[in-house]
Amino acid sequence: MSIFGELLVRLDPWQVDYGAELQLDEAEGTGEDEGVVLDVELTPEEWRPISPGEATFPAQLIFVDGVRRIEARLIVRQQGRLCHGAFGSHAVGAVRVVEGAASCSGARVGRLIAIGSGESVHAPIAVTHGLAYKPVSTFDTDPDAPLRVIQENMRIDEERLGKELADAEDTLVIADGPLTFAEASRGAVLGYIKRIFRLYLPREHLDLLARLKAGERTPVFALRSSRRFVRFSWFLRLAPPQLGDSELAGIARLEVSEEVGADVARRLADASTGLLPRFVPGRWRDPRSPQNLLPIGALEALLRRQLGDGRLIRRYIETLIAREARGG
Repeated sequence: MSIFGELLVRLDPWQVDYGAELQLDEAEGTGEDEGVVLDVELTPEEWRPISPGEATFPAQLIFVDGVRRIEARLIVRQQGRLCHGAFGSHAVGAVRVVEGAASCSGARVGRLIAIGSGESVHAPIAVTHGLAYKPVSTFDTDPDAPLRVIQENMRIDEERLGKELADAEDTLVIADGPLTFAEASRGAVLGYIKRIFRLYLPREHLDLLARLKAGERTPVFALRSSRRFVRFSWFLRLAPPQLGDSELAGIARLEVSEEVGADVARRLADASTGLLPRFVPGRWRDPRSPQNLLPIGALEALLRRQLGDGRLIRRYIETLIAREARGG
């Protein structure tokens, strides 16, 4: 009896680097129905760059992030139908910054075998001792649907960790990527979007982004959508552009649930604008500088090590599937 049950599972022989893997970890979605409300902090006529001045900073700053990796793409046959699958892993963790000292914690690793078209294996797949992949499924038939399932599972783990860590007084959590939950907590959670896919602001306000200096932000605005909860948001410049850079280089967007209220959102905007430029890496250190902040870059490196050697794991998977193809 095959460990894959009634499914005939074979490797897509191309290495995953040559697949159509999407930039899923940064995508904000299409957001066609997103409405922008400008007059949260200032009227549209009063919009100007804002410097935080004497901002109040939290006692504890926590960065939460996750990484994912596809170890093998799969071609799966169920009788006369072909569908797509993938073996993939993800890890999430956090960096705490307290009184200038940083420490990593909370590393959690998940391993999944994701199959599209509504198909699934019925039990975890052990590719070697101590390395088991939990089955997940999606009805989506797109070749990249299994990747999205793995991405979504990583996001769920990030959300769970962010909620846990924010359940403390005088804490600010910076969650890498768009904010995925609206519930209030004792601490605050900001979504940190380091790749800007949408500018949201009307054309007459885009010049304001270009004029921002390092450590300045836009006024707070609101994003209303039928697909997501209402968020307060702002852009800030982390570092000045280098010679030849785009005038929008060094800009990130942050968002927080409307549940916190406009006054708290403004204070959080000031705190983030005063704090985050302190964590900018040199471009020689990280090609994604300045947006890939030092704690996030260090956490990503740690989490990738937690995933293990991808080439070795792929060989384990290849050996397993070859053994199944030979009939056990």
